[in-house]
Amino acid sequence: MSTEIDRIAELAKQDPKRRFFSIAHLLTVERLYAAFRGLRKDASAGVDGVSYQEYEANAERNIQALHERLKDGTYQAQPLRRVYIPKENGKERPISIPALEDKIAQKAMVEVLNAIYEQDFLRCSYGFRPGLGQHQALDEVGRILCTRPISCVLELDITAYFDSIVRSLLVEMVEKRVSDGSVLQLIKKWISVGAIEDGRLLVSDKGTGQGQTISPLLANVYLHYVLDEWFENVVKPRLRGKAYEIRFADDGLLCFEYKEDAEKVLNVLPKRFAKFGLTLHPEKTRLVDFGREARVKAVKQGRKPATFDFLGFTHICARSRRGKIIVHVHTVRKRQRRGLSAIARWCQEHRHDPVHEQQTTLNQKLRGHYQYYGRPTNYRQLWKFYRGVRSIEREHAS
Repeated sequence: MSTEIDRIAELAKQDPKRRFFSIAHLLTVERLYAAFRGLRKDASAGVDGVSYQEYEANAERNIQALHERLKDGTYQAQPLRRVYIPKENGKERPISIPALEDKIAQKAMVEVLNAIYEQDFLRCSYGFRPGLGQHQALDEVGRILCTRPISCVLELDITAYFDSIVRSLLVEMVEKRVSDGSVLQLIKKWISVGAIEDGRLLVSDKGTGQGQTISPLLANVYLHYVLDEWFENVVKPRLRGKAYEIRFADDGLLCFEYKEDAEKVLNVLPKRFAKFGLTLHPEKTRLVDFGREARVKAVKQGRKPATFDFLGFTHICARSRRGKIIVHVHTVRKRQRRGLSAIARWCQEHRHDPVHEQQTTLNQKLRGHYQYYGRPTNYRQLWKFYRGVRSIEREHAS
């Protein structure tokens, strides 16, 4: 099953301008079944109300029927179920949950499209890509800041990114690599289905529906053309000094050797994004003096060096015992408080559960926290989080 995918990847790598006009046949029964097995068994159901366990009872027959509908063109994507999750600023983030069969078809399609786009995506992109994650992105941030002559960092924050993507432009970008009409039709169906909220169907002419299985890939495709290629091929050659980009989905950093270069880019970036329907958050997008010179200047003036946040970590410029510039990362305080608040709510809701079940679940939550926030310089915050969880658990146990 992987031979054809490998062939697609090889062709895409050999010819960066090659367009693939026949790839829909790669959505085989076997690939759909593998996609189903790769879904989370405890994930929330979509508008169809079908759970993983219910579908699994007749999985082979269900997958076969899904394949037939995809093959003969009668497949219809179902509306998304809209839910909201709290954000750090007190507001809520809309999440769109697709129906189970839509998850299966999208996951299988992502595997096919990844074979193409993994040959195109630049090294600066780390979010939702095979074999890459937040720790690799953080490693790269540390490497650049510690080994390159960086004087300032530009934090990028795109307002409501997934909901702002212009669909017609997104499809045009996909068509640069994919000309298979069946695949393009599927993508159009998925990004245009609308969402059910409080019993009403909400339809928008923008966005990809954050929460859909295929949305992260499409979001990466969009920013690949809007930001990554533009910054690499158009912007960097015109700068006086070195510049670097690190992006994780819609969170990004631009690092510059000279502040004048950073200011030029900050001046043109809103105009560039506006062409594609995107808006930079006016408060969260900011230029930060960071690095050796910025630290020396801050110390002379008797103030703390400026810091910046990226992927849930506050980045702090420090010096090693040998006098070299190093970067310490600590869990962002809001994230720490939000995590402990979530633990407290869970303990309140499950205070009557058997003690051993509570302890098992709390240990799982701690391991998940450590897995994400476990960085070499973050030990103190991890210890504080552990102590906080223990305190909460004892309070609800008494």
